[in-house]
Amino acid sequence: MYITLNILPDDLRINEIEKSLKEYSNLHRFPDAFIVADPGVIDLCRHYAPEVPLHLSTQTGTFNSISAKFWGRHGICRVILPREMTINDIQRIASADYIETEAFIHGAMCVSISGRCLLGAYMAHRHPNFGDCPQPCRLRYGIAPMPRPSGEPDTKEEWYTVEEEPGSGAFILNAKDLNSLSILDRIVSSGVTALKIEGRGRSLHYVASVVKVYRAALNDIARNAGAYAPLPQWSEELDRLDHRPYTTGFYAGEYDLQDTGNARPERQFRVVGVTREHIDGKGFVVDVKNPFLTGDSVSVLSAGQEAMAHDAVIAGMTDANGNVIEKAVTNRLVICAAEPPLKSGDILRKKS
Repeated sequence: MYITLNILPDDLRINEIEKSLKEYSNLHRFPDAFIVADPGVIDLCRHYAPEVPLHLSTQTGTFNSISAKFWGRHGICRVILPREMTINDIQRIASADYIETEAFIHGAMCVSISGRCLLGAYMAHRHPNFGDCPQPCRLRYGIAPMPRPSGEPDTKEEWYTVEEEPGSGAFILNAKDLNSLSILDRIVSSGVTALKIEGRGRSLHYVASVVKVYRAALNDIARNAGAYAPLPQWSEELDRLDHRPYTTGFYAGEYDLQDTGNARPERQFRVVGVTREHIDGKGFVVDVKNPFLTGDSVSVLSAGQEAMAHDAVIAGMTDANGNVIEKAVTNRLVICAAEPPLKSGDILRKKS
């Protein structure tokens, strides 16, 4: 477990961070590492929790091995690299062996340099670096030409064009989502120490699905060195999630990183329930998230590392008192029998 302290704080916020660190120190309970970005925060962590490793946030922007060496001398044990790097860039820093490295492999991409965005602070008075990004990059914008001042010569200039539907504008800042499944073996071969999945504000379903897929892929890379071939069901599982069009980002030299036609995430499935404990002779208790019916076919995201998604049919349901019911209602507990049988921790989904 990590505690993220990676904002670049003013004096008021750094006092709040110091107060939190004092509380951790008094409790003698610490995480496996602090994720930090600001030198002042680094000093406070060293003072109140000198035994806790420090990981340098991507917010700091460590783009070269000399910077990595600098941070290593100042007590940082790992740097989280910017998403704007290529695999060759990662390899150069990792091979220098000054410090551990960590790279993002899946999730939302920031149109600014790893979260250093002023647009949110300007437009909505919510600062992305403080963990409060209003995502103005997802908004639709219109393009309007500026009139040329009178008397100014008519010179030829290079203009960028954008596809803009009449009266509706275009999503000119909207970045695609990072998906590195197809090149994961190349990222692993770069020598990077750890891999990171972007999960801020994501659901349990999203995190569970993405972690499951990449865990299976990493296991395959470990077992079949030099013969990595992503399985179709892995990509299918990632496609089921709420996401914008996927890209491998800057890692493999792809520069078609924008989706100017739409900013809404694609959705194929919605979660309808999560299984809890088993009741002998009756079935599994299901915590209902969205309605479903007896006889419905559901996609089951199975608990456990290796098991991939499979389909099941809801064979029967009762309420908590044992009364037979046909429909499961949101925010209730029901007891379900399914074929094939469910397991504790399964996530049940239906097509949107």
